[in-house]
Amino acid sequence: MKSLLLLLATATHFAPSLVLAKQPCPLYGPLFPKPSSSSGTTLLQHPAVKSAAASLDEIFPRYIDNDNTTGSSHFSYSVEVFSGATDTPLWTHYWTAPNLGGFNSSGVKKVDTNTVYRIGSITKIFTVLAFLVSVGDKVWNEPVTKYLPELKKLAEQTPGGSMMVPDWEEVTLGGLAGQTSGLTRDYALLGELSYEAPLDALYKIGFPPLPLEEYPPCGTVPTCNREQLFAGLAKLPPSFPTSTTPAYSDISYALLGYVAERITGKDFKTLVTDTVLKPLNLTHTFTSKPDDALGIIPGNRYSTSWAFELAEEAATGNMYTSAGDMSALGRAIMRSTLLKPAVTRRWLKPSVFTSDPKSTVGMPWGIRQLDIGFNQSFQITHAFNKLGSLGAYTSLLAIIPDLDIGFSILAAGDPPAGLAMDIADTLTATYLSTMTTVARTEADRLYSGQYRYTGNITVSIPSSNSSLPSNSSSPFQPPKYTNTTLPSTRQRLNSSLTISTSTSSPGLIIKNWISNSTDMSFYAVAIGSNITDEYLDKIKPSVRLYPTGFEEPLPDNKPGKRVAFKAVFEDLSLPERKPGMQMGTDCATWVGVTGVVYASRPLDLFVFEVDGEGKVRGVENGALRVVLDKVG
Repeated sequence: MKSLLLLLATATHFAPSLVLAKQPCPLYGPLFPKPSSSSGTTLLQHPAVKSAAASLDEIFPRYIDNDNTTGSSHFSYSVEVFSGATDTPLWTHYWTAPNLGGFNSSGVKKVDTNTVYRIGSITKIFTVLAFLVSVGDKVWNEPVTKYLPELKKLAEQTPGGSMMVPDWEEVTLGGLAGQTSGLTRDYALLGELSYEAPLDALYKIGFPPLPLEEYPPCGTVPTCNREQLFAGLAKLPPSFPTSTTPAYSDISYALLGYVAERITGKDFKTLVTDTVLKPLNLTHTFTSKPDDALGIIPGNRYSTSWAFELAEEAATGNMYTSAGDMSALGRAIMRSTLLKPAVTRRWLKPSVFTSDPKSTVGMPWGIRQLDIGFNQSFQITHAFNKLGSLGAYTSLLAIIPDLDIGFSILAAGDPPAGLAMDIADTLTATYLSTMTTVARTEADRLYSGQYRYTGNITVSIPSSNSSLPSNSSSPFQPPKYTNTTLPSTRQRLNSSLTISTSTSSPGLIIKNWISNSTDMSFYAVAIGSNITDEYLDKIKPSVRLYPTGFEEPLPDNKPGKRVAFKAVFEDLSLPERKPGMQMGTDCATWVGVTGVVYASRPLDLFVFEVDGEGKVRGVENGALRVVLDKVG
């Protein structure tokens, strides 16, 4: 059985064969370049974005604000949809409880973009961001005992690793941030029943009476100081060995805050202010309770937890912010405003799986797999979310980096259970398809069209017109280039391709890809997939381009840029994987990236030249080394 590579008489080493799929299998990441503008208009003016906003303007008043079944007279909320492409929100909605004045509130009387809410555990995003800005991520694998002498002492006094004593030497900083430390959820601040209910009531429902010294000496009132907190940690058993499974831990973030203080020499509140709040100009974000007049306080300032200070656990949930500032935070994360892009990319990755196959856990993200909606298996993206809840306040920040979009959701009062997630689901259902449409239409406007070689390279045209080599053919010979100018009577190099997009499939689609009068789509798929000769007439070549994230200025200070895409070469004629198979996959195109190389240049690299006006002028394939001008 002779392969096409043997027929071409090549002797180079090729990467593992592509795993072929009947459905297109994109590379993980954006299916199209991130949307910014379309048809010369701003993102806000794009018809799909305007349509989405108009739809939500009808949905929210009808199904939340004016629906008596939601209890909307008892809660207020602020919602913003934002994009990294513009500082102006794509959509906003603010609802003030009609009887807010009846709550005897000392806060605002009407909510808007600047109204301050408590955000609970969304504080953890600020904690990690401040840590990454000031310390970086190279210390994630270092043990917490290196930085906290109290834990070093505990580790020396009591060997860990048992079901009752954490192995502190194995608890890493990354484990603290990524919820894989195995530590318990909290000490006494949250979840300790002896601080949440009278002891007599607890005895009546089955809890045993204990000596008073067994109960924590501190908790919500009074809160623990640092010494009491570490003394309490000495009594708390771990939930799991480290790096076993995710287990939500507020204590982990209290410790991470201590580590940040130890490394930087700044207290947590000063550190967050200096590294995040001031650089991003977040003037309505606070590490401690702000002036009551700035916030929404749906009742007594203490019973609502507006004035409740988490003291030593500030790094886990003490902060306050507004919808406008939370949107600015989300934009800054997606733009890598405070971090190097490489650090942001590492941050926006999962740390550990969960038992839900569509959910993973990050630092401190809850990461949710989203189906983009082409009714095909492999077109997905991920939302990075963080939910916060404290007293009368619920909040959610979500970003979808592949689409450069996010949501800020803040609520105060007595909303229905799950309101923030229900709103997030509604926004996701609306904007996932909207922003995919925007990205596709912009990509279509910029890149779709015909590309052709228009220069004067002289080539030796092969005498045979056969597109497929036979078993008796001579070894494949590349075209011969000369330095002479092609006379008008002679044929110039015949190289061209066509790019388009489809509403039902991903990426930029390459058709009619001709290189020196040869069907290069056929050869790219056949070589990359190591197709054998008896199967050559059956393959269905597919070539699609996906953005790499690489951009660079044009040389010689010319206005414009070069934008790199990676091609995926697939044979779509093969049947799909049989149902019930556990180990196989129809989608592993990542294995074949840069799998076909010619003289050290990849055949799957396509670099577009974009001029200073944002118009695509041409494209060059890495291996073929010929610029094709956009001619239509």
